[in-house]
Amino acid sequence: MSHPAPKALLAAAAMLMISTLGGPAGATPVTIPRPHAATCSTTQMDHLRALQGQLDQLAVNRQAGQAQYWYIDPGQCKVSIAVLRGAGDAFTREFVTIAGDSPDLTAIAEVDHAVSSWVARVPAPTSTPEGRAAGTFHGGSPILSGTGGSVYECTGGFNNYRAGTVTTAGHCAAAASTWYDATGNLLGTVSDHEFPGSDWTVITPAPGWTLADDVVNGTGGTTPITGFAQPQPGQSVCGTGATSGVQCGTIIATNVTVNYPEGAVLGLAESSQTGNGGDSGGPVYAKTTGVGLISGGPAGGGSPTFIQPLNF
Repeated sequence: MSHPAPKALLAAAAMLMISTLGGPAGATPVTIPRPHAATCSTTQMDHLRALQGQLDQLAVNRQAGQAQYWYIDPGQCKVSIAVLRGAGDAFTREFVTIAGDSPDLTAIAEVDHAVSSWVARVPAPTSTPEGRAAGTFHGGSPILSGTGGSVYECTGGFNNYRAGTVTTAGHCAAAASTWYDATGNLLGTVSDHEFPGSDWTVITPAPGWTLADDVVNGTGGTTPITGFAQPQPGQSVCGTGATSGVQCGTIIATNVTVNYPEGAVLGLAESSQTGNGGDSGGPVYAKTTGVGLISGGPAGGGSPTFIQPLNF
């Protein structure tokens, strides 16, 4: 499991700069390239899908080391792979070696920050709830795992994507099964979720709540959501998070595998928008169409943002 990176990998692309894996010392940092119009043949795409599947399996088996995320870029006809800068552990070296066995199919670059899901740990609000949960809940609002001490914070996603429920990120359910609004009223309990693998949660609200079919836009108003669809490369989107408010960007890639510390999540989208801890589960939308939920991004915040599509 500790083979050195093959020479073919070192010459595969100008993007390769992993000195601790055998790359050239002092290489100039670069970023993962942005996909563009497809140029791959059907046969090439079959090879790329097979390679991504092989890398995905390593991640599912917790053998991807510090490889952070990867996806097929049909414009380059390559699998673009981001690896944490300076990583030299056995699993990472093996992952890069396997990718390097197909140098014409891979583009590998280092990134400075490990990926992380964007749940946050925050002090509970100081306000006191008045009676049982009641009122109107809007997507894009903060949700909290308790009413005292240190609690987890996520963001409510889309109301009524599954009728009569609130959505948020799957890792939020892994943190807590009961959630409250920002004033301490009981919002509801988790009724279904998946994480890792995918990253979504469904919350069944407590009696008394009205679920509004819109999302908070961060400037005191709301944006109505009239339907749901899958994110598409090149699409302009915005997301609302409890910490970052409204942040907008462009869908860079779809079917992205993200190697979170808790386990691999497959089939995410990647956006150029920024985010931070506490934004997890927030709604991502293209005008009035919901396309996904905020999942995570670089530890400590920034971009890219990874998005769970609305396919659950």
